[in-house]
Amino acid sequence: MTRRLMWILWPAFLVAGIAEGITFSLFDPQDMQFFGEPVDLGRTAIYSLGFFLFWGFAAASSALTCFLQRSPFEVNRCPLPESARPTDCPKRGQTDECC
Repeated sequence: MTRRLMWILWPAFLVAGIAEGITFSLFDPQDMQFFGEPVDLGRTAIYSLGFFLFWGFAAASSALTCFLQRSPFEVNRCPLPESARPTDCPKRGQTDECC
């Protein structure tokens, strides 16, 4: 699980750094407006919020990729041992891990 989490967060961190560098080299944080109102935050706060926003979007994209690349075995695997499966489970009497 922690390995898969690193597959998601580390590339997202790198992409967020690049996206922030590109975005804030084109736009000055002091000139930004949010719903027509000027943003009353300092430059460092806007840089930080922008980085975490980019990191969140990139992490969501990487997480979706990891979610969609799962094999049918991973999707259909039953996490319960054979003895703990419900009585109406179609594979309760079988010893394989699929439920």
